[in-house]
Amino acid sequence: MKSLSLENTSVQTPAAQLARLSEPHGYRLDGDTVHLQARFTVLNPAAHERAWALQLWACPAAPASAGDLAGHIVAEVSLPPMSEIADEIEHFDVSAVAWTPAGTGEHVMVLVLASGRAGQFNHIHDLTVYPRTQQFIQPRMSGTIGYQLDGSRVQISVGRVENPRAAGNCSGTLSLEFWALSEPFTGGRFQGHHLAGVEIGSVNGGNELVLQPIDLAFTPPPAGNWQIVLMLREWTATGFVTRDFTNFATPFISAPVGEKALAPVARKRVSPAKARAKASVKSVSVNTASIEELAAVKGLSTKLAEGIVKQRPFASLDDLRRVKGLSAKTLAKVRAGLKL
Repeated sequence: MKSLSLENTSVQTPAAQLARLSEPHGYRLDGDTVHLQARFTVLNPAAHERAWALQLWACPAAPASAGDLAGHIVAEVSLPPMSEIADEIEHFDVSAVAWTPAGTGEHVMVLVLASGRAGQFNHIHDLTVYPRTQQFIQPRMSGTIGYQLDGSRVQISVGRVENPRAAGNCSGTLSLEFWALSEPFTGGRFQGHHLAGVEIGSVNGGNELVLQPIDLAFTPPPAGNWQIVLMLREWTATGFVTRDFTNFATPFISAPVGEKALAPVARKRVSPAKARAKASVKSVSVNTASIEELAAVKGLSTKLAEGIVKQRPFASLDDLRRVKGLSAKTLAKVRAGLKL
């Protein structure tokens, strides 16, 4: 079964409903896995000519119809071809990777039956809205959250990083990442420029990590007007996943080369916190860095950087050997400038 990462999707309502969902149906979250149960009823023989998928959406509000569906896809599972289904009613019990939206808000969960093709199942034939909202339990930031720029350095302030999961449920490796995006982050997939970042370790369930301001090297974004976002990300079996975030209200205006950029200070609120950890970054992450950042590592070409981004995630630096053109000699040369 194929699953897709969480992202915004443009949906369409087909001219004719070819199939529908019927009871029993439901979903169950188990860490980063979601289990879907649904009954699929064929309404029109034309359904056999389509490719189908079950989707689980996390929405800001309950959609009244398919045309109102908006939010993020938590999981998507392709169904077998209709030509392989002998009966008009078929029951499915499937599992997939769960790409939960970042943040601490509550979401309306919607089970969707869609047709289309791999990577674009956007013709919505039926949906079921679950009355109970879902809040995802995942690591989060609290306390002082802000930043201060000083030339080529940035000081990131996060009072605490908490793991509200059950005792004994230790988080994966956590990282704080400073990003410049073209628009405010909403918790799903994103494209932007990685400005700074640091790994802060893991946090046991029911515990917190108290941080003092962290001083990092800062890579300015290209010239333009940018939304600055601080993200808390967690290492999982599928790579780093964003768990919490803060959009700073004041935009960052990056000036063309040779001109001085406007670098405002932006904070949410201030509260006292005990010092416990301080770190700095001297290398770039092969799992999160942009192509430009990777290509800036001495010995890595733009082509190799593009290959690294395409082959993500990596469980170890030795896994970089699967990137076409990256020889053992080259890896040994650039290893000091890279990290997971």
